Amino acid sequence: MTRTAPAFALTRAAAAAGRPFALWRMPGAAGFRALAATRPPAPCALFDPGAPPAFVFADFAEADPARPRALPASVVADDAGLGFFDGRGFRADPVDAAQETLAQGAAASVTAAPADPPHCTPRTDYEALVARAVDAIAAGEARKIVLSRADCRPLPPGLDLVGRAEALARRYPDAFVALVSLPGAGTWITASPETLLRVSGGQATTMALAGTQWPDPSLPLAALEWPAKIVEEQGLVALFVRAAFAEAGLHNVTETAPRTVSAGHLRHLRSDFAAPVAAPDAPALARLVRALHPTSAVCGLPRDPARAFLACHEGYDRRAYTGFLGPAGFEEGTHLFVNLRCAQVLGDTLCLYVGGGIVAGSDPALEWTETEEKARVIGDVLPGADASPPSA
Repeated sequence: MTRTAPAFALTRAAAAAGRPFALWRMPGAAGFRALAATRPPAPCALFDPGAPPAFVFADFAEADPARPRALPASVVADDAGLGFFDGRGFRADPVDAAQETLAQGAAASVTAAPADPPHCTPRTDYEALVARAVDAIAAGEARKIVLSRADCRPLPPGLDLVGRAEALARRYPDAFVALVSLPGAGTWITASPETLLRVSGGQATTMALAGTQWPDPSLPLAALEWPAKIVEEQGLVALFVRAAFAEAGLHNVTETAPRTVSAGHLRHLRSDFAAPVAAPDAPALARLVRALHPTSAVCGLPRDPARAFLACHEGYDRRAYTGFLGPAGFEEGTHLFVNLRCAQVLGDTLCLYVGGGIVAGSDPALEWTETEEKARVIGDVLPGADASPPSA
């Protein structure tokens, strides 16, 4: 990957022109792809065969996950060069003045505008929240509640975010890495390990990802042991995914056994799910994404009481954290990822969003430490954001 790649040039041109953009690297891919929008983001009908290509960016509290907001792909870029959307497909030359401006490129750094940060939960409050969730679980209100918090840290002024996305991609080759900026949501940087839903090649696939450890990096994956609490947590997520396929009316679902996977210095338990799907079956896929989002891995189980607990006690707006994002309607299909290991960039402030699943027996101090470890995924590659401020 080089800074002169077409995807980076388009991202810089979009930022210079004040246009919404998305820059992303698929898990395991060698290079980045980008799109810039010459029209405002708008709701899109996911899986509609007539929907134009776009980049989806949905909130945790998305009203209809099957119709999230999306950045229309006015101009796209990858290692092959630029493509310009003319209403039917992509062509080699710009079709209007806005596309022509984006094609000319810009050398400016990509930064983010200042904005009000979310409420940040100090350690004492977060541990008290974990204890409250454990009590609610013991009282039978839910089986699992996924808590989260925001952690705001200073950044050097003028930090080039394209370079930071490139650094994330190098450090986390198996993650979905993205840098997205759009009106109403701001600028976000992500290195997500979790697929929400992939629809490609006649299959719908997803995963149950839960549990987190940060062992000695030299320890082989097969040698890592998982406590009963984490095994239970991952099992609850798998149960939720099975129910989502059934609710969508999709059958012949295959499922892998749970296995340990790496996400940088973190380790998780993961099982994969796949089901055949007819290409035009948009209604079933719409039902599936509605059943999946928000997953029990980011909300809890059962979903409704867990969500009610969060609304009452979590104490801040998650915004796009634990929402989903990704390219939709391209020839390669639709690839949606849970917006985990992410941060919102607000001028010279970085707001990290982190959390963890709480079940019976969860330890508040250990849950705080887990969030600190997750914050390192983004914090370690952004200068000035690699250390937490003192906890209250």
